[in-house]
Amino acid sequence: MTTRILRAAAAIAVAIPSLSAQTTTTIVVDKDTALYESATGTLANGGGTILFAGLTGQPAARRVLLHFDVASAIPAGARVLSARLEVTVISSTLPNPMATAYRLNQSWSEGTTVAGGGQGSGGTAQAGDATWLHTNYPNAFWNTPGGDFAAQPSFSMPLAVGSSVSSPLPGLIDDVQDWLDNPGNNFGWLVKGDETVPGGAFRMHSRESANTTNHSRLIVSYLTPGEVGPWGIGCPIGASTMNLALTGVASGGTTIPLNYSGAPLSSIGATFFSLDLTPAGVELSPSCSAYLGGTLVPGTTFLTDGSGSGAASFTVPAGFPGYLVACQGAVLTGTSIVFALSNAGVMLTQ
Repeated sequence: MTTRILRAAAAIAVAIPSLSAQTTTTIVVDKDTALYESATGTLANGGGTILFAGLTGQPAARRVLLHFDVASAIPAGARVLSARLEVTVISSTLPNPMATAYRLNQSWSEGTTVAGGGQGSGGTAQAGDATWLHTNYPNAFWNTPGGDFAAQPSFSMPLAVGSSVSSPLPGLIDDVQDWLDNPGNNFGWLVKGDETVPGGAFRMHSRESANTTNHSRLIVSYLTPGEVGPWGIGCPIGASTMNLALTGVASGGTTIPLNYSGAPLSSIGATFFSLDLTPAGVELSPSCSAYLGGTLVPGTTFLTDGSGSGAASFTVPAGFPGYLVACQGAVLTGTSIVFALSNAGVMLTQ
C-alpha cells in the first residue's frame, strides 16, 4: 500500500466521529477478428461473421482479437466499479469451453477479408488484415507469431452456447480502468480457447453478425468524481432486506448521511469503511454478502429503532480526491447468525 493510500485511510479513520447513483453503460466491440495459424501469414477473416478460438482438427490454432473503445464511452476521471464481458457462442465441440483473455501489446487492424464456407479455414489475406504474422497485412508484423500479448492472462470465463457473461473479475476491471486512464495502452484482448485439444475450437459471433445482439460487449458500472450510490444487496431480515441509502456529493469536508432501514429491530450496529470494493461480493451466509475489500476501518456505532431504522454519517476527508470509498453496515441480530449486513455504499471523492 502506498504512503498516499495509507494517509487516506488514516484520514478516513479520523473523519468518522461518531444520491446520485453510479452509471452502467454497455460498450459494443468496435474491432474484432480471428488469427489463423499459418506459416505464411496469408489467412484472415477480418470482415467475416464468425470468430474462432482453440484448435482445429489438423490441429491448427485459432485466436480471437477484441477491442473496445473505453475512453469514448466513459468520462475521464471515473472509477470503474464493475466490468463484465459478454460474448455469444455459436457452437463448441467441448462441453465446457473456457475463454482466456490476455492484454495485447500492439495495435492491430481488423481488415475486410471474408472467408468462404464456414469461415473456419480463413480467406486470402488482403491489405489491412490482421493475420498470424501481421498486425496489418502485408507490411506490419507481430514480434511473435500468433500475437504479442501479456505473459499472464487478465481473466478467464466459462462459456456456453448462446450468450455468456463473465463475472466482474479483478483483472478485467483493472484492464478497463487502465484503458480509461491511459487510452494509448488500449490494444484490446487476445482470447484463447483450449489449445491442447485438437478439434476443440469454439465459434462465436463477430461484430459483422447481422443480429447486433450477438456482438461482443462490455457492461461497465462506474462513478464519476463526487458521486455516491448503493452497491449490492443487503441481508434478508424477515420479509425485507437490510438497506443502506446515502445521498450527497463526496467533496472534501462534506458530511454524507448514511441511513439504514430494514435492519434488526432495536439493536446496535456499526458502519465499516474500505478503499476497495469486491463487486460480486463474498457470500457469508445464504443471500448475505460482504462487499468491502482490503483493510477495513470501523466507524462509530449506531442504534436501530423499533422499525429497524438507524442513521450514521461519513465526513469526506479534504485533500484526497479520486479515492473510491466503500462502506457497509453490520447490525447485531440477537440470533445464532450474530449479525446482518446491509448492501454497500460507494463514493468517489473529489
